[in-house]
Amino acid sequence: MIFKKLNIKNFRSYYGENEFEFREKGLTLIVGGNGDGKTTFFEALQWLFNTTIYSQDTSLVNFSEMRKSKMEVGDTAEVSVTLDFFHDGEKRIQKSFIISRVKDDNKGKPVFKAGALSFLGFNSDGVERVPVDGGGEVMVKRYYDSFIRRFSLFKGESTLNVFNDPTALQKLVDTFSNVKEFDKMVDMTDEFEKKSNRQYLTECASDKKVSKEAKFLETQLDNVTNNIQDLKKDIKNKQESLNLYTDRLSKLEQDEESADKFKDISDLLENKEKEARRLRALSERTNFNTALLDKLWILCDYPKVLNEFKQKAAALSKEKRRQSNEFIAQKNKELGKLEAQEEILGELANGATPLPWYLPNEETMEEMIKDGICKVCGRPVEKGSEAYEFMLHKLNDYKEHVKAKALKQEKEKIIKDEELFKSNFIEELHNLSISLGGNREEEVANITNEISDEIDFVAKRREDLKKVEQEIQDAKDEKARLLIKVGASEESFKKSFADIKGIFTQKEEAGKRLVELSDEMKHLQDQQKDLEAQLNALDPSNSQVKRFRDVHHVFDLIAKAFRKAKDQNLRDFLNGLESKANEYLERLSVVDFHGRVHIYQKIDGQMSIQLLSSNGTEIVKKSGSQETLLYISILFAIRDFTQNKREEAYPLIFDAATSSFGDEKEDDFYSIFNGIENQCIIATKDFIDHGHLKMDDLNKIIGTVYQISKAEGYDKENLASIRTVVTKIK
Repeated sequence: MIFKKLNIKNFRSYYGENEFEFREKGLTLIVGGNGDGKTTFFEALQWLFNTTIYSQDTSLVNFSEMRKSKMEVGDTAEVSVTLDFFHDGEKRIQKSFIISRVKDDNKGKPVFKAGALSFLGFNSDGVERVPVDGGGEVMVKRYYDSFIRRFSLFKGESTLNVFNDPTALQKLVDTFSNVKEFDKMVDMTDEFEKKSNRQYLTECASDKKVSKEAKFLETQLDNVTNNIQDLKKDIKNKQESLNLYTDRLSKLEQDEESADKFKDISDLLENKEKEARRLRALSERTNFNTALLDKLWILCDYPKVLNEFKQKAAALSKEKRRQSNEFIAQKNKELGKLEAQEEILGELANGATPLPWYLPNEETMEEMIKDGICKVCGRPVEKGSEAYEFMLHKLNDYKEHVKAKALKQEKEKIIKDEELFKSNFIEELHNLSISLGGNREEEVANITNEISDEIDFVAKRREDLKKVEQEIQDAKDEKARLLIKVGASEESFKKSFADIKGIFTQKEEAGKRLVELSDEMKHLQDQQKDLEAQLNALDPSNSQVKRFRDVHHVFDLIAKAFRKAKDQNLRDFLNGLESKANEYLERLSVVDFHGRVHIYQKIDGQMSIQLLSSNGTEIVKKSGSQETLLYISILFAIRDFTQNKREEAYPLIFDAATSSFGDEKEDDFYSIFNGIENQCIIATKDFIDHGHLKMDDLNKIIGTVYQISKAEGYDKENLASIRTVVTKIK
């Protein structure tokens, strides 16, 4: 589907007829400032392609205020959006309605009435246009269905991530890959394998050698197989719940009235959830258990205990000082006695320098005196002689030296004796009692008020949180009702409402639960493979049983081969899509860091997209421009694949796709279209600087450029004076 020409007539700010011609390949750029009509251009396309809107009230909203202001009673005007496109020939779709000014009310205010919507489709036979049965609705569904539009029509950057829907990529694979072609063959070969296995087991029962073991393995295998089937149902039910949510949401996006309301509810829900997170953090800011000790809250109700603690700490400190003083005094007293004895000993020596007291020793001196001979010089010593008195004096001097040495050792022992109190616990207690006095004592006294204030604060935050959580639930309920109204009958309202509420809850935990179920599935499948291997390894004695075993083995290999081929085809498709997306990502970000796209199938079977660093680290917190580049690269790649796989082309249409880009990235973004084969239409204000077009930059663009702007002379307070002017400048 290649867009050729778009005509917008009396649609909102587009007064009269306004025409755009699009390039078949490359870029058509529509440049306009805020309020000039870019978004209206985009919404005119959305309105045209929406096959669910037939409300006259909606039609009145889309009617040009300027055209309305020029009508008299009895006048009529047409509102229409017409698209000429090429798809196996020239075609046209046109949606329109007639507005009539029927009368003025009693206050002179004009009353308008919208006629029925007309939605027509035409084929061109080269001479004239031929109406198509089913009109524009059939043609839109045939050539530009809602699934393709999800990958084609983007209003702002926030809508680029169509892959937030976990089923989007899976649907893309099913639509554009060859995986579906393998499904029938896989199902058929699986059935052959099961039948041959059942026949083999039946024959095993007649073989005495293996019948008992075969029966045991069969029972075990049946149990595991049944568990696998039950688990598959659980996974399927969980996935179907998510698909239901996604499908309802997809239908909602196609309904303009509901979409606006849905966005309002979603914005409200986001704000309320943000407020709930804030209140939850405030209500949990204080850990009352740890605060008992960390903040001394445990002292809050013990002022008497605190006072008694201070008194006891002071008494202990005083008692320690008393005992320490007594201990020191006692030591000094003992030292004084020793020093006095030392003085006496010094007098006995008469101040003379004594001979070495250890020569000779005490025993030798006593022996020489007893024997009457000096055994040093060999001379005899008579009792009473001068030599005898000398030796006797020397013996006494020796004994005094021994006493002096003993006194010295005792004195050193007293000096070196340990202190009475080895630790400083009493000082620490006393210091703590001092620190808890004064300002600290006042703080402790105020702890009761602090705890009371904190409890009241937390209680109020929890009360506020409870209200916000109820508002969140109300918003979710309203969201559910809105989804139900899109494609659900009134009769099924109550049941659908209950289902959809359950889906909201399921969706929040579905990812985690699906992984858990997949882990269980892998474990059971490993058990199944092991039992099958044991069964195939049996060696029956009956030749016919052996033949049935061999036949089953062959069918088992065939079934596995088809399953493997299906998986390989899927991997090839995803690898090709990933490679093409990385080509575009490289072209879109020549200078700046961009990472690389990774598209893969998760354990639970769902497809997923990541942005990875070259070292394999996933870039979780992506910047706005990184995220936009990622999604646009994938969308370009998908666009190429649709054309290559199905020979069907469709345009990429963006409204304000680069608002998070810097100037350098904008240059990269637009330069890519200079050689692109795809049709692309972009509405943007990127090339406007203080109300003037940046022609130097526009001249670098290879493509068609339109400028849209408000006609001069409009009244800033009067909507009816605003008209969008379309000018082709390139």
